[in-house]
This record gives sequence, C-alpha cells and structure tokens, in this order.
Amino acid sequence: MEQAQQSNQEKVDISVIVPLGPRYEDLHMICKKLKQVMEPLGKSYEVLFIDDATGVDTQRKIEAVKAQHSEVRYIRLQRAMGESTALGVGARIARGDIFVTVDPYLHVALEDLPKVIAPMDEGMDLVCAWRYPRKESGLGFMASEAFNSIARWMTKIEVHDLNCRVRALRREMLEELPIYGDMYRFLPIFAVRRGYRWCEVQVPQQPGKKEIGAFDVRSYVRRCFDLLSLLFLTRFVKRPLHFFGVFGVSSFVIGLLLSAYLVYEKLVLGAGIGHRPLLLLAVLMLVVGLQIASIGLLGELLIFTHARDIKDYVVDEQ
Repeated sequence: MEQAQQSNQEKVDISVIVPLGPRYEDLHMICKKLKQVMEPLGKSYEVLFIDDATGVDTQRKIEAVKAQHSEVRYIRLQRAMGESTALGVGARIARGDIFVTVDPYLHVALEDLPKVIAPMDEGMDLVCAWRYPRKESGLGFMASEAFNSIARWMTKIEVHDLNCRVRALRREMLEELPIYGDMYRFLPIFAVRRGYRWCEVQVPQQPGKKEIGAFDVRSYVRRCFDLLSLLFLTRFVKRPLHFFGVFGVSSFVIGLLLSAYLVYEKLVLGAGIGHRPLLLLAVLMLVVGLQIASIGLLGELLIFTHARDIKDYVVDEQ
C-alpha cells in the first residue's frame, strides 16, 4: 500500500476519493473525465483510489493508470473492510481540505460534479447529490424510496437519497463524525444533528445504472438493521433508558397482568395454576422486563459518567 507522508507532500484544494469494490467502471475513463471536470474549476486536486482488497487485477489496472495520470494515488487494503473503512483511510491520507466522494460505478455522471462542489464555496460543510429524476424502476427503486422515506420519518430530516455516494464535504467534518459499518449512508443525518451546514443538489441519474443489491434479500435485512441503529443513534444515544425502558416496562406490565389473572384464578376460582404454561410465560415476561430496563439504567449511568466528554455540536466561529 502506498502511504506517502502527508506532511511531505504539497497540499491540494480537493481530494477526490473513489472507493473500489468488486464493481467499477473503466479507471482510465474516470481519470480522464475527472481531469476534464476539475481543471476548469481552477482548483488543484488529487484522485485517491481506495482498493478494498478487490484483487491483483485491480492493482495492475491502477498501476497503469498512475503511469499516465500524476494526480492519482493508490491505497490498497489487505482485506475487504467495507466502504466506511475505505473512506476513513482515504480521509486520513488525503491532502485536500475538501473531499469529494465518487461511486466507481458512476450512477451520477462526473460532468455533474461541479454542481455538487459549487455550494462549498458558499459556506456549506456538506453537499449531497440527489439523483433526480431516477432512471430505474421496479424492486430496487421501490426499496430505495421506502428506505429514504422511513429515514426521513424517523429523523425529521429532509434527505432524499441516502444511497447516493456522490458528496462533497470538509475534512474536519469527516474527522468529527463516527463512520463505521454501513453508517456512511447516514452521514448527512449525523452532520445535520451535529449542526453542520448542508444541502442537496439534484443531478440526473445516468441511464442503465441500477441500485446495487436490488434483488439481494440480505441487503434489505441489513438496511432494516441500519434503520434500527439510526433510530437509536439519533434519538436515544443520550437517553438509553427511554429506548430500553419502553420494551422493559411493556414486558413487565404484560407479565404483571398475566400474574394477576393467574392469582385471580387460583384464589377466586380455585383453579390449579402450577402446571399452566401461562405461569411460565408470566414469570418470563417479568424477568425479561426487569433485565431490559436494567440495560437502560446501565446505559444512563455510562452516559452520566462520560457526558462531559461527549461532543455533539459544532461551534460556528464568526
């Protein structure tokens, strides 16, 4: 892996970060179009290809691209770590103060990058591409729309295309926000809640480009878990008892009602309850309710202990 020391290299205005997974377009074409797009902006730039352990073939292709394009830098991970890790690695060695992330399968044409970069000159900290109009239909389109609609409903933040990887953002923002797993999708939401300035820019989706994993059931399952994580991280990270308490109290109340019913049958009706499965269920609900509520209380203790070390705001210095 190429890891030149940042301090020994000249700074640039923009770092274009391109994480490479199993699927990507022609790298020569990407570099050529980026040159055509970036040079008229009058800003210095570099292109970072982050190879997420895709194989020797990708390494050979990038070495060939580097021989023709001096602005290209290559970082190769030893094993596949996912897009969040690739972005984090790219951000640590990038030389620019502004990062532009590009998806290597080009859902958005590179010619539209100036539209995404322009609001950064107006003081924005984050600019997200919004693929509109969409050039796809069917299951993938419906799943993407449902995913974004649920995220808007849960967070009350009007973001329309969390699955689009094309974004422009400032270095300090990516350094401040915790991005791991598939949380890179929710970068706009975390940025808004922290207080960063952001906006969306409508750019057309290139025809023939479909959502990755449109027919992969596992992808939908992961996204459901991502939404659950988003709910907890955006609403309950500082008040875990409010999250766990709902489930804990609900379980405890159900167990209490079942126990009261069994006591009524025993004392009033004279029925035997020792052999009743309902008795086991009542005890189980009581115990589980107490345990879940206890998790929330422990979370509250941790938050209280470390509250002064938690920073979830940005100071806008004038």
